[in-house]
Amino acid sequence: MRKPKILIVDDEIEQRQLLAGFLKKRDFDVETAGSLAEAEKVFSQRGFDVAVLDLRLPDGDGIELLKKLRAIDPDIGAVMLTAYATISSAADGIKAGAEEFLEKPVELAQLEAILHRLVERRQIVRENRALTELVRGSFPDDVVAESPQMKEVLNIVARVAPTDAPVLITGESGTGKELVANLLHRDSLRSKKPFFAINCAAIPETLLESELFGYEPGAFTGAKKRQLGKFELASGGSAFLDEIGDFPPTLQAKILRFLEDGTFYRLGGSEPINPDVRIISATNRDIDEMVKSKEFREDLFYRLNLIRIHIPPLRERPQDLLKLAEIYVEKFAKKHNKAVKGFSDDARDRLLRYEWRGNVRELRNTIERAVILTRTEYISGKSMPQQVGGEEIVEIFTEKSLRTLAEVEREHIENVLRYCNFNQSEAAKILGIHRNTLRNKIKEYEIEC
Repeated sequence: MRKPKILIVDDEIEQRQLLAGFLKKRDFDVETAGSLAEAEKVFSQRGFDVAVLDLRLPDGDGIELLKKLRAIDPDIGAVMLTAYATISSAADGIKAGAEEFLEKPVELAQLEAILHRLVERRQIVRENRALTELVRGSFPDDVVAESPQMKEVLNIVARVAPTDAPVLITGESGTGKELVANLLHRDSLRSKKPFFAINCAAIPETLLESELFGYEPGAFTGAKKRQLGKFELASGGSAFLDEIGDFPPTLQAKILRFLEDGTFYRLGGSEPINPDVRIISATNRDIDEMVKSKEFREDLFYRLNLIRIHIPPLRERPQDLLKLAEIYVEKFAKKHNKAVKGFSDDARDRLLRYEWRGNVRELRNTIERAVILTRTEYISGKSMPQQVGGEEIVEIFTEKSLRTLAEVEREHIENVLRYCNFNQSEAAKILGIHRNTLRNKIKEYEIEC
């Protein structure tokens, strides 16, 4: 972490040297000035966390100077020093924004404690401002932070995004892990560089290594020309490893080495590649339990888990659930040219009582279906999912009708996917088909996953 930056402004050179020498020994980064004009010049050249100002200066006073500094940086902390402490001068200093008012000779230990407190306060103020800007930013509809849990998630994103720290995002399927990964990249210093998302569960193990690391001509049958991997293509930006819990054990050692020394070799290559890429990963599995059971390498886990962001399920944040539902009603009513305005009391009640195992993804699909099928201005409870004896039943139609085999198959695939939290590997096993076949069915029936 950088040293806190302190500006000391005092016309007495001995006082400046005393304070600067003491604070430098306490690991502060200190600059000094002997006049108002000199202080303005120094301040314009570099920023500071706290200004320690003498009340009386040769070409003005500390209160006048503080007003000018606050006009440049409203968050700068201020300590006013004077040998002429009076009630009126203290009041003027406080009105100008000084948090502390100390008499000379200064008690150094007291000054140090005050500076640490003001530096911490400045950091909190800036983090809160960054969070406010983040919350008010141009987010996708799915990013809603009405609940305390999601406000904390975005708070962490605001603090972590500007760094290059690896981030592990955990949470159930459909909670918005990729959206958070996109926010981390968007608000980072790498935002103008590429962002690549790789679904580790969707790519066959035989292809995943070449997808990440690339390959040289002749590395395997059919490799006719050099192919750059996603890590190399994302250099300068970020790579998002989605479903890292499904990462094959045979490749865990190779990715660990890359994370440790920043170097890898393309398949069939002998030239070391050193991309500058930030790694963001995510999983809907219990990664901590996987480490305990030796399903996931502990050393790799620690590399990926420097910063953990957990996204709570939708059922645990009702404020977000209702807000998202309202957003989706408005969005899909406009999309499908429907005069739907909202929910009946019964529908709202069912929204809150339903478990939403598919989280935001399931909510989105459910609301769009309800908007399309409803014939009134307000969606009724019959169009909403309901819990019966612990089993999920979704009333898609309000009256019985004959359906084609394709319609029945589509509904069954959707229900199985929802049961598996949209994990395609698990759904394919239940359906008794290959994962590639399932993917083709999802594409054929335009099922949103």
